[in-house]
Amino acid sequence: MREARRVPWIALVLAVAVGAPGAAEIYQWTDSEGRIHFTEHLDRVPPAQRGSALRDAREEGRPDALQTYGGSTPAAPSQTGARSARFARELRIPFERDGTLMRVTVRINDSVSAPFYVDTGASGVALPVHVANQLGLRVGPKTRHVPVTTANGRVLRPLFRLDAVELGGARVEGLEATLNPAMDIGLLGGAFFNNFVYRVDAAENVITLAPNEGMRGGLDEQAWRERFHALLGPLDTLDEYLVTETRLRKDERERLEQRKLQLQAELDALDLEANRQGVPQTWRE
Repeated sequence: MREARRVPWIALVLAVAVGAPGAAEIYQWTDSEGRIHFTEHLDRVPPAQRGSALRDAREEGRPDALQTYGGSTPAAPSQTGARSARFARELRIPFERDGTLMRVTVRINDSVSAPFYVDTGASGVALPVHVANQLGLRVGPKTRHVPVTTANGRVLRPLFRLDAVELGGARVEGLEATLNPAMDIGLLGGAFFNNFVYRVDAAENVITLAPNEGMRGGLDEQAWRERFHALLGPLDTLDEYLVTETRLRKDERERLEQRKLQLQAELDALDLEANRQGVPQTWRE
């Protein structure tokens, strides 16, 4: 069992019915003696505290951060599940010039080869519609969508998880990619290249890739720590709250216990993924 970590993130923890339609919000307020209180009923919050309690509950729900599409809640492309191939030598991958752009041939899911532009400044991977069609990816009612900022503002784009993305022997599994209907050629960004140490030789039109020992699954030590802290902190705080708060109604306690089980399951899944990626134990603390 992990050592408890005291992190003041109870407001994050107590979204006890995440994804559950019609679930009540949890309101937090602090009394004059500095004690934190929680309730599902806004009328139980002192009038002077109601404004901040209501604002905090709304912010924790983040209704405008990620939008719901087709009954499913989208997840930002975190690439936590991505796995990169390990190789001992540098790989030299030629590219073609397309004006100021670099174009390479990418193999996706071991089945479709297509041209992609290299953009290491971009955060993710984007697929044109015709490539998605060749891969058999279809947008349906339950397809996850994520907000993407474009020149015309924020739009929702379909999100798919790819089995594998390979460039000249450099392979990353489990990458997520958005579908961009405006593209004829795909975009290969940082979600792929951050798994490697890379450099561009503009004179020879070659990209060199080498293993990046400071990354695991496309994430560095700080990013992995943040992933674990996002679960460990709320789990510890919720555990402490359940022990010290003796006035909870039975249904409130049951919902919080269910949330605790959900957090523990998410932490166990993250641990398994970290094991597969070879993440050091010190990165999980």
